[in-house]
Amino acid sequence: GSGVLNGSWGVTRGGPGDGTGGPRVPPGCLGLLSGGSGDLSSSPPRDPRTPKVLLAPPPCAPPTPPPFLLTLVPSAPAHLERRLAVRDTWGGPWRRSGTPPGRTVFVLGVPAGAEGQRRLLRESRQHGDILQGDFADSYANLTRKTLLLLRWARACCAGARFLLKADDDAFVDAPAVATYLAAWPAAPPRLYLGRVHWGVAPNRDPRSRHHVPERVFAGSRYPPYCSGTAYVLSRQAAGAVLAAGRGAPLALPEDVWVGLGARGAGVAP
Repeated sequence: GSGVLNGSWGVTRGGPGDGTGGPRVPPGCLGLLSGGSGDLSSSPPRDPRTPKVLLAPPPCAPPTPPPFLLTLVPSAPAHLERRLAVRDTWGGPWRRSGTPPGRTVFVLGVPAGAEGQRRLLRESRQHGDILQGDFADSYANLTRKTLLLLRWARACCAGARFLLKADDDAFVDAPAVATYLAAWPAAPPRLYLGRVHWGVAPNRDPRSRHHVPERVFAGSRYPPYCSGTAYVLSRQAAGAVLAAGRGAPLALPEDVWVGLGARGAGVAP
């Protein structure tokens, strides 16, 4: 298989020369996939809220070179058609000459029933691009997906220079994004790029699924943050957001959570 389910490994622990012929899995990735935080000595401090991994794609490891742009797509178990559309279009193998290499991974929680989990396991085995955390797949857990995708990228695909987070109902010209980033002569080392929201007030309506009570965020305005529809983080910015986001409540909207982590790290969108 391509992932982990009930402790069953789908990635090779060894590497070239050890008789397995598989990729060399980074130690921090082994820690994350076996229930740890995925920390290395050079990683951000451990966030104990990092979900346990149930299914995981193969890590970015030798002999395969790392992607220049790693695209991470939060999805829901029922959104198979959306994932197929992404694979067949902007998230699939890039065929443009001269485009930097890319890779796409889908991030999900746990479906409501056992049959849904069996379908996800089959999909993971077929496509090798499913990252699943041990939490209920719900709107309330979107920020947990973001925490997991950033932690997996840091621990298991640390060579990727840029991360693109995009919703599964968005259409992003990912090859064009990669080409733009590669051609940027002086891209900031800690880049946080997207459509910036300024001066947004928290939703205080308890009937709304966007409700954020004052106990979660007491301020009258969020700091500037990039829309969760799609945004780019450089490798350095993603690590800084992870480190600074440890104190931010996961009950916040996921894009606001990233924005708070960015503000805490001194990374401006």
